[in-house]
Amino acid sequence: MEQYPSVIRAREWIDAAGVRWWMRGGELQGKPLARLGRDSGVRVLHVYLDDVREVPPADRISLLERVRLFERGLADDYVDFRSAEFRNTEGQKLLVIEESC
Repeated sequence: MEQYPSVIRAREWIDAAGVRWWMRGGELQGKPLARLGRDSGVRVLHVYLDDVREVPPADRISLLERVRLFERGLADDYVDFRSAEFRNTEGQKLLVIEESC
């Protein structure tokens, strides 16, 4: 089984602009995750295998819905999601959602 990099496991991430982000607390689920994901001031990062991309605001709702279905046990049996909040030195927030199968 191939092991892919995990932003959440590493607890930090450096974006394309060189900004360092640190994980704040533990993993998120349920209402705290949904609230953070809906906040327009929060960047959302989707990690799938070795693909890391920022989620545009128009695509957030569909990603959050897939995570919600997973949390309720209604997603495909072969999918798994992990989520966490990250912050940078400026106090900006970043929601990281990792998807694996």
